Amino acid sequence: MTTMAQASQAIEKSRSASAGKKRVQIVMNHTGETRYEFDATNAQAVTLAEERFRQLTGSGFRAAALSGDGSPGRLIRSFDPQVERTLFIPQLKGG
Repeated sequence: MTTMAQASQAIEKSRSASAGKKRVQIVMNHTGETRYEFDATNAQAVTLAEERFRQLTGSGFRAAALSGDGSPGRLIRSFDPQVERTLFIPQLKGG
């Protein structure tokens, strides 16, 4: 029984550790939104997320770092892999 309990604890510990490293980029678009999740400990995933950040902000999107406590987001101009949630807002068009 103790082996089973130890295995269960190890699995839960692993889940908790990886959950703290998960980041998400939320892109507002004509369908609502598209979410891109990445692991902040994975260098290749961080590189792809940074490239997405540059492409989106380079094409007119504004990036806002969202906090988990419900306070207003803050505008960011450079990629930060430590930001848990980044919201990309398209440039508004008049008409």
